[in-house]
Amino acid sequence: MFKARIEKSNLKSLLLIIITLKACEGVYLQMKENEIRPKELLTQYLNLVELDSKKLDKAQFLTIDCPGCGSSKYRTHIQKNDFTYVLCQDCGSLFCNPRPFESILDRFYKTAESSRFWSEVFFPAVAESRREKLFRPKAKRIFEYFKKENFEPAEICDVGSGYGIFLEELRRYFVSSDVFGIEPSPTMAEISTKKGIETLNAVAEDSSEWSGRFDLVISSEVIEHVFSVSKFISSIFNLVKPNGYCLLTGLGYEGFDILTLQERSNSIFPPHHLNFMSIQGFELAFKNVGFSKVEVLTPGELDVDIVLNSGYKNEFLRVLKERGAKASSEFQSFLKKYKLSSHIWIFARK
Repeated sequence: MFKARIEKSNLKSLLLIIITLKACEGVYLQMKENEIRPKELLTQYLNLVELDSKKLDKAQFLTIDCPGCGSSKYRTHIQKNDFTYVLCQDCGSLFCNPRPFESILDRFYKTAESSRFWSEVFFPAVAESRREKLFRPKAKRIFEYFKKENFEPAEICDVGSGYGIFLEELRRYFVSSDVFGIEPSPTMAEISTKKGIETLNAVAEDSSEWSGRFDLVISSEVIEHVFSVSKFISSIFNLVKPNGYCLLTGLGYEGFDILTLQERSNSIFPPHHLNFMSIQGFELAFKNVGFSKVEVLTPGELDVDIVLNSGYKNEFLRVLKERGAKASSEFQSFLKKYKLSSHIWIFARK
């Protein structure tokens, strides 16, 4: 009888240990880059980008000042596919300079084979994975942020809304809000409209008919693509109601993966990705167009995974990899906490 009680007690302890280990295991199961950017598709896409970039006439490129702080003080930092990226000596932002004129970029995005591949092959292949891994958690986090701010947006607009997948996820949480999209692709805008989302087929800069309409304007991974950062942020500012908010997400230069990999980074691929601003650069760019409150976060999940699977090697990375999944997970948490992830969120109030 006594022995049976001991065995029963041991069994309970064993089960408790197993449950605890499983729970801990879940903590360290980070999202992986391959889940949202499968290596084979990404390689095809980047190869097309490089081929497309060679078709541009560099005699028609324009030299600009820093898109973050406006400084004319910068130095050449890296070369990628015959494009030059310079580093601002005042705010530390990285940007492609010189770059294609705005009209050339617009035509490029409409006609480039890489753009077609992204919209017709790459994105449809990962749409549902991105819904689960990216859009749904992102919508939840946005909802929780504004719940803490006691802010309930009546109307939300997504700039660069694509097929409307992210707006569908936002509706799960912002159940009392009406959602709208602005999307330059006629095909994507039509699909979004068929989902019951009122969608304006335009770019943000040409959406003045919706000026001052929205309590919350969101734009995801667009700012790194645009010719003029200040013009783009101004167009977002104009869409927001007084006392309303915007949330822009994108890529920043001061993240672990980009700082480590530099020109080896797959995030740096001209002429699609032109702007990689610093934390200070983002703050200045938003305040300069009139936003009163600006908060920059870096909640990225992929920096460590990207670097460890990049093929790039140094002694720090060797040791980090040897420390295992827990060390990698906690290091990624450190990067998020101290604004050292390349994935940037900017909350700004008008």
